[in-house]
Amino acid sequence: MSLGRNFHKALAASGFANLADGVFQVALPLLAVQLTRSPVLIAGVAVAARLPWLLAPVAGALADRLDRRETMIRANLVRTVVLGGLALAVAADVATLVMLYAVALLLGIAETLFDPSAQSLLPAIVKRDDLTRANSRLFAVELVANTFVGPPLGGLLAAAGLAIALGLPAVAYLAGAGCLAWSR
Repeated sequence: MSLGRNFHKALAASGFANLADGVFQVALPLLAVQLTRSPVLIAGVAVAARLPWLLAPVAGALADRLDRRETMIRANLVRTVVLGGLALAVAADVATLVMLYAVALLLGIAETLFDPSAQSLLPAIVKRDDLTRANSRLFAVELVANTFVGPPLGGLLAAAGLAIALGLPAVAYLAGAGCLAWSR
């Protein structure tokens, strides 16, 4: 029994976003290694990306008050621009550590808005009886993409070039926004 087209579009959007999240978790610290030799400054990139999660209750409240689909689209578009801009800066060899910290922080903020919105969108797009199944699938896609596929893919892409490892997740965020834009 299908969960519907809108669910599958939202699931694909979440898959793209979480895959990109997993890739940048590896790519950003590798870029930091190129920009500095300080272990503290390198670790700071991960802290900057995760710091917004301290405000997760606020993000959850916003997800309940704002249009979830629009919030997810906007978060992905912001991530596309921010990460795409960093990819261009890396390709042009003008990336700085300050720029990297700002990107990590903005990506973290967008992630804290996207994820709760994705979870709270489900009751609006699937039947009540299907919520458990839909939630399970969403969680599985998030976990697999963000934890098992994204980081190794990030390492592989970084071996090809950091601009590629940053640019492809930007495209994935854009694809996720497109999936949501085509849903109702």
